Amino acid sequence: MLNPPQIRNRLGGSAAAAWRGDRLVLDETASWLTSVTARELLRIDHDARRFRYEGPALGEPEKWTSEVLASPVPVVAVLASMHPNGYVRERAVRSLVTSPDAVSDRALAVRVSDHVRVIREVAVREVLRRRTLDNAERVVPVLHRIEQRGRGFEVLALYLRALITEHGEANVWARLRSSADHDLRRAAFRHSFDSGLLGLPDAVVLLPGERDQVVRRRLIEIIADSAAPDIIAKVLLRDRSAESRTLALVKLSAAQLDPADVERLLLDSSVLTRLWARRRWQEMGRDPAVVYATSARSTATPIVRARAHIGLAETGTAIERREVVALVRSTELPLRKVGLSLLRSRATEEDIPLLLRSVAGDHSRVARLAGEVLIDNPRLWTVAELAPFKAAEDPELRRRAWWIHRRRGGWEAVIADLELLHDSDPRLAGSGRQRDLPMYSRPTATQQRRITELLSTAPIERRQRHFIAFAAGLPDLAGESEKDHAQSG
Repeated sequence: MLNPPQIRNRLGGSAAAAWRGDRLVLDETASWLTSVTARELLRIDHDARRFRYEGPALGEPEKWTSEVLASPVPVVAVLASMHPNGYVRERAVRSLVTSPDAVSDRALAVRVSDHVRVIREVAVREVLRRRTLDNAERVVPVLHRIEQRGRGFEVLALYLRALITEHGEANVWARLRSSADHDLRRAAFRHSFDSGLLGLPDAVVLLPGERDQVVRRRLIEIIADSAAPDIIAKVLLRDRSAESRTLALVKLSAAQLDPADVERLLLDSSVLTRLWARRRWQEMGRDPAVVYATSARSTATPIVRARAHIGLAETGTAIERREVVALVRSTELPLRKVGLSLLRSRATEEDIPLLLRSVAGDHSRVARLAGEVLIDNPRLWTVAELAPFKAAEDPELRRRAWWIHRRRGGWEAVIADLELLHDSDPRLAGSGRQRDLPMYSRPTATQQRRITELLSTAPIERRQRHFIAFAAGLPDLAGESEKDHAQSG
């Protein structure tokens, strides 16, 4: 969606095209105003009519002469119908009444909320006359948005009543459920189920192919609340969304579930689904840890074995450290990631070389997890061990080293930021300009020396340099900075 200045610029260019009869630009404008959502169209109308000191976005009223509005191109009158001048809008709306074009349908629907009564009455009368299902597909999204506002809110109900009288309730709502407008489509599904136009059998059929998450949630709730246990198990336990699978496990008791389904869901990708699967598995008198241990040491795919190890950890089952390290060393990416997650609370000094190699690896997620293990175990390594990474040619590797260094916190975070300011990559150096100085603590002597070195060449303002030096307990450097500032003043 364009921002307000862009909208005004485009409207201005379109208005100029209307005055000179530039068909190419007008066709592009018609395509634009036809393709935007109802929400966006109302925003465009608002920006077009908004008072601006530099003048209306659509030009002065005098430009919209009878000759211009007599153009056979419908979008000319559509543009004029959004002008802040009421007389221009009124003449434009009366012109739109004679146009059956799709963009005219939408423009008339917008004007049913106009603050000028005569414009509003003409627009409402004409909209209520346009009652084909094709008209409805263009008009109802706009009326649906207007209903949530003030003026014109009553027109939607009148229009729907007229449509239903002419086409039948089932046909009207079926067409609205196929709308490209998300807000209207969701409202149409909600009304269809609430009014009984759609029921449980429809929800079962629709769910597998539905992509809108809001509509899916409604379908899932209907199936979970109304369907028989065998239907819930068949439809929801095998659905692609974790929400469906979890809700099925919640709704169905252990006696209503097939052990094979529950065993499969013990290794689900969703944490919540695994939780409820374990609960039902235990209610069946079985131990989930046995399933996890067997799967973890099987020939299943790496991702299944990885989830099995996660499941073991979730049950509180102890996993030997040598097994965790073996996972970190695995050539399979899912297993490496799980191994690093499990290593966070049990890393030792001997793991540091392996973790540093993982930080320097090709996989960003593995590098991130390895960095988090280092961050959680700061006593096992020193900042000096990051030096080769900070000197690397690859800016991504330097960024990872900076991130790990910074996460040590305290004055080390400040030092990391100051070091980064000296980086040769401008984008990377820009990341070092967010410093929160530690309170109620002073850097060590080693840290003070490093801060002194970095501050002397850091590309920061004198005031910031003075502030850091003062907080770090470097009076000589702080005094020099203050002196330089006074001399420059």
